[in-house]
Parts: sequence; structure tokens; C-alpha cells
Amino acid sequence: MKKYFFFSLITLFVAAACGGPRIVTTNPALGGPLPVPASAPKIDDVPANTGGGEEMNGEDVAGPFLSPAIPETVYQPYLRRAETPAPALPFSDNSCHLAVEVRNYDGVDGCGILLETDSGTLFLVGTTPRGDPLEAGTRISIGYELMKDYKGSSCGNADAVIRITCMRLLRVSSGVPRPVVCEPYDKPSRWLLNLAQGYSATYVTRFPWEGGRFVYLPESPFGQSLFDCRGYQICQPRKNCLGFIKKFSEGVVIYEG
Repeated sequence: MKKYFFFSLITLFVAAACGGPRIVTTNPALGGPLPVPASAPKIDDVPANTGGGEEMNGEDVAGPFLSPAIPETVYQPYLRRAETPAPALPFSDNSCHLAVEVRNYDGVDGCGILLETDSGTLFLVGTTPRGDPLEAGTRISIGYELMKDYKGSSCGNADAVIRITCMRLLRVSSGVPRPVVCEPYDKPSRWLLNLAQGYSATYVTRFPWEGGRFVYLPESPFGQSLFDCRGYQICQPRKNCLGFIKKFSEGVVIYEG
């Protein structure tokens, strides 16, 4: 009787010393019970991952996140003589003295290709010039003479009809529909993003340029290209486009492909 009492006392003492009861679960891999601490968290106690970049206890929760907005391209507006007065005509000369933008005014008062000067004069070319055809988006310098007795199709938006006597390419077309308004893009706008993806560019770097403007250097496995802030191509692959940059140390990467 005494031995039984003594054995029971020892058993109670050991149970008290082990820190209380434990929860027992079944471990299928071992085919038997597996002790689990009583303080183990319940499934309902674990906070759910809400996603979407929401904050939890002051910390960001990983994704998914929406793609950043892409700024839409701002294009140079068309000039319409019904809304703006015509400036004075520049003097005519046979030398390539006048810089113009080749622009597509198709659908505006019966016009097609017009040459637009920096001062806003619009020229209709009355006869096809020699050499390469006029391509919308390019910038050229011309010499010209007025065609006062022009009998061709009417264009109510042109200020004068000319015959080109001299033509020199200044900048080739970038492929954008119209020249882009010059803006300091901190990330690619639509035209620059499309261009970078078309080139399979891994990086696009912005550099300062003349007159407080900027140029953009897409780099791809095929080489480097250089575009100004209005979408004109200054340098093509297989050339050292970095050679055009004067302030190389001030480049800022605005796109990574």
C-alpha cells in the first residue's frame, strides 16, 4: 500500500515538472502520435496575405502590382490657316538655306504632304523633286522658287506652292506619325516605348542636348541608336552613337527592357 502511494506521488511530481499537458496529433508518416506544443498558432490566427501591395503592420505585402501608367505621346498640332494667320513668306533662293519639316496633312483641306517651316509657313510642293521621295517625319533643308501659275490640285491650307531646286536631308524619320512635342521624359512615353520594344532595347538612357533639350539612346543587341526629344533619329546602329554625346556623365537610365 505504501509502495503504491509512493509511486503515485512520484508520477504527479514528474507531470507537474514537465510544464503541463500537450496537444497530441497523429503523424501519418510515423504511424503514431506526434506531440505539438499547446501554444502552437491555429490556422485562423495566421493573417491572410491580401496582396495588391497593401500595407500590414507598416510593411508592404508583396504583389501583385499594376503596371505603371505609360504617358501618352503629345504630338505637334497641325497648323490650320482657318484658325491661325499665315506668317510672312521666307525669301526664295536656289541654295539649301531653309529648314523644313515634312508633314502629312492628309485630310486637311484637300492637302497631303506639306513642308512646314520653323516659323509656321506651309508649302505645297507642286512638282516631284529629284532624289528620294518626301517622307513624312523627316527634316530637310531646301532651296525653292515659287510656282505662281500652279494648276494642280487645290490645298486650302498651304500658304504657297513651290518647286524644290535644292534638297538636303537633315534628320531621318523615326517612324512616328508626326513630330513629337519636345518633352523631358523621365520614363518612356508611348512613342519611345514602342520604339524601344521594336529595337529589343535593354536600356534607354536620357542625355542633355543643345538648347536645354534631351536625346535618348536605346541600346540593344543590334547596336545603339540616338533620337532627339521630337522623335528624329540622329544616329543609327553600327555607328558610335555615344560620340554625339557631350555630357556623357549626366546620362539617366529611364527604361530597362
